[in-house]
Amino acid sequence: MPNDLLSLKANIDTLDRQYQLFGKAVSCYSDALAGVEKHVLVPCASKAAETPLTLEPQRRALLQNPSEYSFDTARSTLSSVLEFAADHIHRQLAGTVDLAEVLHVLSVTAASLQRRTTERESRFLGVATHLQTAAEQEDVTELRNQIYAQINHITSLVEEMRLENEQIVCDLEKEMHQYRSKLDEAEEVANRDSLTGLANRRVLQSRIQQHIDSGLPFCLLMMDLNRFKAVNDKYGHLAGDELLKLFAARLRRQLRSDDTAARWGGDEFVVILPCRLSDALARARFLEAALRGDYVLNVGSSTLRVSVGVSIGVAERHSSETADQLMARADQLLYHTKSTR
Repeated sequence: MPNDLLSLKANIDTLDRQYQLFGKAVSCYSDALAGVEKHVLVPCASKAAETPLTLEPQRRALLQNPSEYSFDTARSTLSSVLEFAADHIHRQLAGTVDLAEVLHVLSVTAASLQRRTTERESRFLGVATHLQTAAEQEDVTELRNQIYAQINHITSLVEEMRLENEQIVCDLEKEMHQYRSKLDEAEEVANRDSLTGLANRRVLQSRIQQHIDSGLPFCLLMMDLNRFKAVNDKYGHLAGDELLKLFAARLRRQLRSDDTAARWGGDEFVVILPCRLSDALARARFLEAALRGDYVLNVGSSTLRVSVGVSIGVAERHSSETADQLMARADQLLYHTKSTR
């Protein structure tokens, strides 16, 4: 066989092996997505009596069209839902610890009250003994003096009990206030994306459902950063994280009081606008102009200047459209915007 044909056959065999390995990689990633949904998301949702998040759309897209975009989307969504699951588990553990601490405080308080009650009973029995002894006195003046003394003793005991009970109640109220503050702080943390401080996926989905239930018109803006991957690849994940924080801060400054902005995952963000499509499109153009451009990143001892763009998909909620359907349509519009640039 001529050398050219041998070389061509070797190249074809190499490509065939690479294609087989790629197919196995796609299959493994698909199985991983299915496994995370089955063993992480479904158990977490059942614990909280919520509808579980799903990775099925990403898995299906990956199997049907294993492109770089479908891989990135699946990876980004997987990262986001794992972060959500970690937050959920953390909240469950934190809630258990807080409850145990509260029960400990209450048990200590009950033991203290029981101890004080026992001490008071002993002292009152002492008073009764003294009165019984006084009753045997024949001298009326001495009897009167001993009764007065015991009355004063009883009055003193009652006052001590009143003051101690007031202190116990005051201390317990302080403890409960501290735990209420801890629970409020934990709830606030649980509702925020740990990197950007924006609302997280759980809060976003809840707000979308609230808007749907209200029956009033609203729109979703699904956006992501253009060239974010290049920043990550060139400067590292710390630079990427810093860029996401600065982007979120700039986005927050452009919002109105009734808007909701959340990090969906990776470099994807979602904004809920309570308005019609025409107004939302105008807002989207304004946001794109405000968010694109240069960002100065302080990473360690280095200062970097990077330039990124923003792609935005705008979808107004249709009548009878579910939250998942609306999110999927906004995501498709975002993809269409990116692919036409």
